[in-house]
Amino acid sequence: MYNSTTPMKYFPCIISALLLAATSCGSKTDRNAEADAPAAPFVRLDKTVSQFDRMPAAEQFAIVDSLAVPLNDYIYLMGASTGNIPASIDSLSHTAAFSMFAPEVDKAFPNTDGVEKSLGIINANLSRLFPTLPSYSYYGIISPYRQQIMLVDSVVYVALNHYLGAGHPAYSSMPEYTRVTKQAAYIPVDVAEAILSVEYPYIESDAPTAIQYYLYEGALLKGISALTGINDVATLMGWTPEQVQQVSAQEQGIWQKMASDNLIYTTDMSAARRLCEPSPASRVIAPDLPGRIGRYIGYKIVNAYLANNPDVTISELLSPQFYNSPSALIKSGYSPQ
Repeated sequence: MYNSTTPMKYFPCIISALLLAATSCGSKTDRNAEADAPAAPFVRLDKTVSQFDRMPAAEQFAIVDSLAVPLNDYIYLMGASTGNIPASIDSLSHTAAFSMFAPEVDKAFPNTDGVEKSLGIINANLSRLFPTLPSYSYYGIISPYRQQIMLVDSVVYVALNHYLGAGHPAYSSMPEYTRVTKQAAYIPVDVAEAILSVEYPYIESDAPTAIQYYLYEGALLKGISALTGINDVATLMGWTPEQVQQVSAQEQGIWQKMASDNLIYTTDMSAARRLCEPSPASRVIAPDLPGRIGRYIGYKIVNAYLANNPDVTISELLSPQFYNSPSALIKSGYSPQ
């Protein structure tokens, strides 16, 4: 469990893109502001590491001096610290991950203009919607781990080797629901989830039930949509358009099945979490459903709640006072047709 007072905050997200956000929270003015948002700097630490041994000594010194904090933390996260930054960089540059992925990342990201623009939109919306949160800085890395995004305080590390394209051979052994998210379009989605999940972690009540977790997941999705400006359900959920149509058409039956199988108020929180994961655990409800059904239902309830309580803010939705409230579902008026 992490909170805003944690000095070193890591977010180990195996975040397959997964998210749902059916509508943008902003007005037309907000969306225009997003379009005008300045790009956020995105420093390629992976290129620094790959090219370091070919740089003149003076340039090496300047880079180590200017990037000491992010480089130190990156080296530490990768378990490559030797107590000396240049030696650690050299060690990191000769790892299997760099040998395998450095050329592939350069091919996939000849420039990072699109990434910087999408991160700039996140920064603009963070400032508008979450003014108490810090200003984040962003760095591209290569990582041997399954985490796609890592946070250390207000520094965000994006493992670019996780975004080489859905058809890349490196992902051939992965299930389809994971491969579809392995592309640059999912970087802002994953970054937004990482930030919100660290700053607003799920906090169980004294008597947790599944609906509380679904509501938290729904509020999280609403926040991700608001931060990124992305409102395409298929993109955010990691579903195909056909899967979106399928789930939408079956929503009433899904809700009824969850009620009859005690998947709404069950105290088995592991069951609730499984229904919110990207793997197709939703087959306990129907054999042909994609994963994340719990998130989808939570999001739909949150949308219904906002329709009846339009003055509620995103940060209020992400508070335990909302998602742990026994009256939240009733006040939403959620009733799928």
